[in-house]
Amino acid sequence: MIRRIRDYGKQKPTKDSHKIYVICEGKGTEPDYFAFFEGLSSNLQVITIPPTTGTDPLKLMELSKKTLTGEDRLYSINYQYGDTVWFVIDTDTWETEGKIAPLRQFCNEQNQHITDKLDEVKAYNAWNVAQSNPSFEIWLYYHIYGTKPTDEEVEKTQSFKEFVNNKISGGFNFQVHPVYLEDAILHSEEHFSKDDAGLLEKYATEMHQLGREILGFTKLELDKLKNKIG
Repeated sequence: MIRRIRDYGKQKPTKDSHKIYVICEGKGTEPDYFAFFEGLSSNLQVITIPPTTGTDPLKLMELSKKTLTGEDRLYSINYQYGDTVWFVIDTDTWETEGKIAPLRQFCNEQNQHITDKLDEVKAYNAWNVAQSNPSFEIWLYYHIYGTKPTDEEVEKTQSFKEFVNNKISGGFNFQVHPVYLEDAILHSEEHFSKDDAGLLEKYATEMHQLGREILGFTKLELDKLKNKIG
């Protein structure tokens, strides 16, 4: 196993590059993962916004208002260039606490606002939720494995995060394994399911939707890196 890919250079984004803003629960795992794609293509910027005052979906929603839509916002979304916002969240206890549905409704309202206020912009889903059940680590798992985990093997570990770290030899390598993005998308899509109430089932993730957006700008570079790995 190659520990990291040493010989690819970061590219400066062009003035009109596509921007993806990722608002996430984690301060380590998620930012480390998305950092791999930042600078991989000059046509894409992946900007991660980690939590500041809390990790639940409602606090992330407030964070987005402050950083992306408020008067003192740090970033500006260019809807004419197709910029997107993604809330990357775990199922955790947020579903039973009723904190995910309001976030999804907020995204729907933001998307409706685009078409209501900006006549020159064609309607698209600029604001999105990428939920994983039980956690973001299921997305990392699908980079390497094409089968769903079983409850029996997961229950042998203290947490799902520990299970994934044990399952992947040496743990997930954020400097190498993201190169298998296309595999993760295919595996995630194959095992994507919801229950009768429309809720995400265990070991399912919506991350393939965000993954396809990233892949659309980085596939050429990722294929080259995979060839280097061999």
